[in-house]
Amino acid sequence: MADYGTRTLKEYDTFDPVRNLWRNVLIVAISDAIKVKSNIIKFSEFYAKRRFHELDYVTLPNSDFAKVCEYAELDHNLVRKKIIKTLDDMEKNYDKDNMPEMPWKRLYQSKGINRESSGNHTAVSEL
Repeated sequence: MADYGTRTLKEYDTFDPVRNLWRNVLIVAISDAIKVKSNIIKFSEFYAKRRFHELDYVTLPNSDFAKVCEYAELDHNLVRKKIIKTLDDMEKNYDKDNMPEMPWKRLYQSKGINRESSGNHTAVSEL
């Protein structure tokens, strides 16, 4: 066994269906929170004054989340901290400035796409 920080890793982990069940419960709760956060970011005016249970469940301390993490053999404080960081990164990295106002000009005017040819590609018509 190797000790990396606060968790001991087992070299040969046995299959534990109960632990895997609770980890899947956490996966569903986290993915629901990410979907809700994505919609809040995209449509901030519509969702400005609403509160969502999916976000509260994974971001605010509560005994139910702590018990699910205990059954999943995970530290609930560490899981919550990483979820909050991920949700904050989603909000921080959301960039509306990359898209131009005119929808038909999006592809060739966005900052991420360069339409200039490097001269290394051969078109079918040139063959």
